[in-house]
Amino acid sequence: MTYAGEARKSGDHRAAAREGAARHVLDIIPESAGPRRATMRGSVIHSIRAPGSQKFLAKEHSVGIMLAPARKLRSALGSARITEYDAPAGCLVINPAGVDSSFTWSVTRENAVISISPEALSDLAAHEFDFADAELQPPAFGTVDLWALSIAQRVAAELTGETPPNELYLDSLVTVFGVHLLRTYTSRKRQFAPPKGGLSANGARRVREYLNDNFTRKVLVTELASVAGVSPNHFIVRFTMTFGMPPHRYLINLRLDLADKLLVEGRLPVADIAYLAGFSDQAHLASTMKKYRGKTPSGIRFGR
Repeated sequence: MTYAGEARKSGDHRAAAREGAARHVLDIIPESAGPRRATMRGSVIHSIRAPGSQKFLAKEHSVGIMLAPARKLRSALGSARITEYDAPAGCLVINPAGVDSSFTWSVTRENAVISISPEALSDLAAHEFDFADAELQPPAFGTVDLWALSIAQRVAAELTGETPPNELYLDSLVTVFGVHLLRTYTSRKRQFAPPKGGLSANGARRVREYLNDNFTRKVLVTELASVAGVSPNHFIVRFTMTFGMPPHRYLINLRLDLADKLLVEGRLPVADIAYLAGFSDQAHLASTMKKYRGKTPSGIRFGR
C-alpha cells in the first residue's frame, strides 16, 4: 500500500465520526436559512433568518458570526440567565458541544455558522498544545472578533458564489478557524511562530504525486497534510511557500490543464471533459476556466 493509501485508510473511521457530527448542525438550522456544506472537520452555513427563536443542544462546537448588525438579540448558554445585547458585524457566539443554548431575535439576522466536531478540535489541540483536552471558554455576548469575521465573510462568499463551493477550500477555512478558537478561546493559549519554510523535498514530492493521482476527486487538507507529514494548521502555509499558490488553486490548475488538453484534442463532448477533469458539470468547467484562464471551453476547442 502506498503512503497516500495508508493515510486515507487511517483516517476513514475518524472521517465517518466527524461527518456524523457535522451533519447535526446542518439538521438543526432549516434548509430555508441558506446554503451549507459539510467538510472533513465540520460544517459551514450562510444563514439569513426572519425574526424567531431557537433552542438546541449541539453535538459539535458551533460558532455563529454576525455578517450584518442586529439589535436586541437575546441569548443564553447552559444554565446562565438570558442576556440581551446588540450585535455588530463580527459579533460571535461560541456554543461548545454538549451545552444547551437558546437564541431569540426580533429582526432579520444574517450570520455564518461554523461548526467543528469535538474529535476534530481535539486533533488540532494535540498539534497545537501537545494535549487534546482543550476546553472552549465562550466570551461574553456582544464580543466582536474581526479575525473571525474575515473567515466568516470568506465562508459566505464561497457558499453564495456563482460556481459550486470548493470543499477543499471550505475545509481549510474550518481548520484555520479551529486553530483560532484554540488560541483565543481556551484556558491554555499558546502562540506558535509561523513556519519558517515550505515542505521538505520528500514531502513536496509525495504531495505532488498524490495530487496528480487524485485531482479529479474531492481532496481534503487533512489528507494532504497527512501525506506531507505536517500538521494541518501549518500545511496550507507550507504548501503555498513551496508551490507558490494555496492547495485549492493548485488543484484547480491541474483540473484545468487536463480539460485544456482534452478540449484541444477535440474527441470528447465538453460535458464529458468536465466530468473527467473533476468539475461538477459543463457550466462549472466554463465558469472556472473563464475565471482563472480568461477563456471558454469553446474558445480553446476552436482556437479563439
